[in-house]
Amino acid sequence: MILFYLSIPLVVLVTVIYSILAAITRPIDRNVRIYHALMRQWSCLLLILLRVRVRTSGREHLTPGTPYIFIANHASYLDIIAIGVSLPEGGLFVYKEELTKIPIWGWSLKMSPFIMIRRTDPRKAMESIEGAARDIRERGESVVMFPEGTRSTDGKLGEFKRGGFLLATKTGVPLVPLVICGSQPLMPRDDWRVRPGHIEVQIGKPIPGRSDLNRNEERELQERLHTTLISMLEGHHGSRA
Repeated sequence: MILFYLSIPLVVLVTVIYSILAAITRPIDRNVRIYHALMRQWSCLLLILLRVRVRTSGREHLTPGTPYIFIANHASYLDIIAIGVSLPEGGLFVYKEELTKIPIWGWSLKMSPFIMIRRTDPRKAMESIEGAARDIRERGESVVMFPEGTRSTDGKLGEFKRGGFLLATKTGVPLVPLVICGSQPLMPRDDWRVRPGHIEVQIGKPIPGRSDLNRNEERELQERLHTTLISMLEGHHGSRA
């Protein structure tokens, strides 16, 4: 843990520098390509400083230039930077408003093009979903969602909330199951310290989307994605047994 404590000033410095760069370039970065590049570089540097390695599989399932809605499990704050180095063309994260209260990182989130959800205000939450749908339709942006709504305490997949699947019905773009394995032991929910180790990110096969889903079909899609992620997680754990 000594090396982790020594890395904290560098982690903070890197985060501040990239937050400033992101803020400076935002006015000229209309297609957010600069932001995606900065996000990837920031994620790479943090993983190096924290001595965490990420191995990604399944990139061959993605077609360049195609927007997707990535549906991912969530067990640690490390998931975000693991995804940041794994997606070839990046993606806009959907995050809850409470994260903006975290020093430095929360401030950078406020300046980012990411999509904030105010869960205590249904009207504002719906406006955020509509904004994400516009980003997908008009700019061809991919979106990353953690449909559990919060980090898992034990690494197991929780119940899904509706947001990601409502977004699917508004855009009709493919949904991609995405599994992060190994992040929870490195940075558990009840501990802010990071342990060195490995994280594996597995990108599943896209599931075709439709913009004319009724509520029952939307629920079936939600159940299908939930079952798929559980199967991918169990397959990963089984392969390591």
